[in-house]
Amino acid sequence: MIHFQPRFYQNRRRFADLARNWQNTKRMRYADKIPYVFILDYLTGVDFVIKPMFGCYGIYVGAKLCLFLVRRDKPVIPNDRTEQNGIYVATTTDHIDALKKDFPAAEFDLLKGNKVWMFFADGSPNFERYVIKACELMSVFDPRIGR
Repeated sequence: MIHFQPRFYQNRRRFADLARNWQNTKRMRYADKIPYVFILDYLTGVDFVIKPMFGCYGIYVGAKLCLFLVRRDKPVIPNDRTEQNGIYVATTTDHIDALKKDFPAAEFDLLKGNKVWMFFADGSPNFERYVIKACELMSVFDPRIGR
């Protein structure tokens, strides 16, 4: 006996597939353009979105900005640091002490209010290890990462 699905069910299923493909396309639109593309391998199990920002790229998990990827010739943030290429991790002042234990060589930039950037410089010896660890913390939805 041949079983046919009702037409409305077939359409609903097709639209669900289209919506899922659209979400994946939207999420990964800039994946081939971002610097430090290796981090995408470590964001498994996380529903993230890549958005261009100020000539750089932000990675959002849910509604929270978690990572800011910078590789530019001109500085993005005016400060005294000579090296600004690298990855900035968004956090708050409440989590600085705990993050300093996990990332002792990272630099912290205080912004307005309780906003903080934790910075991993591109040329530092701990760069890749720190970035992988930050991605692993994002994968388990650590509340210290993102704001």
